[in-house]
Amino acid sequence: MPDSAPNADFAAATMMRLIAAGLARQGLSVTLRPLSTAHVPRREKQDLLGHIYASHGARAICALADAAPHMPPEPVVEALRRAKGLEDLMQRWQRMERFSHGRHRVLTDPQASGALRLTHQARDTGPAPSAIESLLVVSLIAILAEGATSGHVALHSDGGAVLRRDGAWQVGDVAPAPGPVLLRVEKARADGPTRQAGRHDAALSDLRERIVADPLRRWSVAEIAADAGLSPRTLQRRLATQSLSVSSLIAEARLQVAAGHLCDPDGPGLAEIGFLAGYSDQAHFARAFHRAVGTTPRAYRADFRA
Repeated sequence: MPDSAPNADFAAATMMRLIAAGLARQGLSVTLRPLSTAHVPRREKQDLLGHIYASHGARAICALADAAPHMPPEPVVEALRRAKGLEDLMQRWQRMERFSHGRHRVLTDPQASGALRLTHQARDTGPAPSAIESLLVVSLIAILAEGATSGHVALHSDGGAVLRRDGAWQVGDVAPAPGPVLLRVEKARADGPTRQAGRHDAALSDLRERIVADPLRRWSVAEIAADAGLSPRTLQRRLATQSLSVSSLIAEARLQVAAGHLCDPDGPGLAEIGFLAGYSDQAHFARAFHRAVGTTPRAYRADFRA
């Protein structure tokens, strides 16, 4: 029996952070509330995507996925980006669905032509995803597939509309009709021009790298600001422009360190990982990881260990 409670269907906060990163990458200004847990009400994500679509069209929805390789460290994205090939990617995606897209799933159907037919649909008798939600999901899979295969992906709707080809989105302002899509890895790609980070982006990246390099250090605002050559107030203002704070920067760095160890088949034990990532104790590690990612460190390791 489907649950009719308005907040019963949750989407991973990872997807909301991807949307935020994708909006910033496109220079689009949309107000987002800060996220403090690994899940958000599905209606919140639907409303946000609906607003983006109404204001900027379908291409902007697809282009949100372009941020995946460039966004701040995300354990779920990190696990998916470690895939070696399309089959491995889809296996990882389908394992991820149980905590990232619990109400929806992507069915895969290999075609004789070599394409992979993807259908984003409701799990069991739950509510179906919106057409815009599905467009974002298949767009994200396409971007991840390009990284996993080092190839260009051709993405077509079941009706023949071209969504992506030769490393570029081809969709117009109007979203294609809901339904399956066909994904095909067409060819290895040559290295193209990369986006040059702005001065503030580079400084923020440097700060993350410093914290990641020594997550056991009890970082203070004054210390981080001094390392960046800024006053504490200027540092906090610059972080606030990207909806960040010193505490969130430290939390991201700890998650990045922990996720790297958890994905390593020869990595240390869970208690040691909690220590190496800078958490105060194993319980703190488990709580913080579950709150941010939506699953326990042990389950994450079982699902995504290379």
